Amino acid sequence: MKLAAIDIGTNSTRLLISCCKKKPGSTYKLTTLAREMEITRIGKNLDKTGLISKHSAEETMEVLASYLKKIKGEGVESFRVVGTSALRKAKNTIWFKKLVNEKLGINVEVITGRQEARLSFCGALRGVALSHQTDLKNILVIDIGGGSTEFILGSHEDKIILVQSIDLGCVNLTERFIKNSAGKPGNHELTDLNEFISTRLIDLVNKIKKRGFSILVGLAGTISTLAAVDLELLAYSKNKIHHHILSEQKIRQIYGLFCSVNLEERKKIAGLDPKRADIIISGTAILLQIMNMLDVEKLLVSEDDILDGIVYSLL
Repeated sequence: MKLAAIDIGTNSTRLLISCCKKKPGSTYKLTTLAREMEITRIGKNLDKTGLISKHSAEETMEVLASYLKKIKGEGVESFRVVGTSALRKAKNTIWFKKLVNEKLGINVEVITGRQEARLSFCGALRGVALSHQTDLKNILVIDIGGGSTEFILGSHEDKIILVQSIDLGCVNLTERFIKNSAGKPGNHELTDLNEFISTRLIDLVNKIKKRGFSILVGLAGTISTLAAVDLELLAYSKNKIHHHILSEQKIRQIYGLFCSVNLEERKKIAGLDPKRADIIISGTAILLQIMNMLDVEKLLVSEDDILDGIVYSLL
């Protein structure tokens, strides 16, 4: 059985096509047939205008059309298309959904922050369960997106203890605090950025600390990019990034590198997708504040994420 998932995020639109085979009992083995990502930035200037722009909608539509062609070509039996932070916020989401439905025959399901978090946890947990069998009292999963960051604290047995979505994303924070994205960020901009993040996180961090956790798992583009930069990858490799361990010290070194150069120089850094270079500083700042405030020294990178969770939801 072939299943597929599409995630329309604030910064990118992604596709996963999986072949699902039932194992003895009630579990399934998923084999990835295709996993793709395109930067569509549907959430561009959303905090300023409150609207999805016509240009962003058209770019997203083009990507959706190409994904739909791949889905049909693979003979997928069932698929689900979800929209996250940007589509939750936009005043013209109904217009966008209607446009997609009329042009492509696709129903876009706008999910809540809690639903997004649960799907991310479900996807990430499968990968962690395969390779980290011991010392998993509680797992904290963080998903840093373009318009929000999801926090899910749960157990190895799929029990969700705490779920929260906070409007801290690499796109909306960049637009708010980094005024000249082409140049090096100013010290005052970085100070304001980090103070804002810590203020928004403090209450949640205290809740998480009270409950405790044994491992921090990180998802999505910012964290995958940091792993790729750490590994100095010239081409994306899921096998190398998935379950790579990032130290807080190394992330801070990379953050310093990002902040020390202008946009064009940043685009040349090995492992950094040039299309992500303008928003990577804010995404990295979010991660560093989370790790510092939680007193965490290491992060496990997972390439299994919300897409995998969406596929599991179809079983």
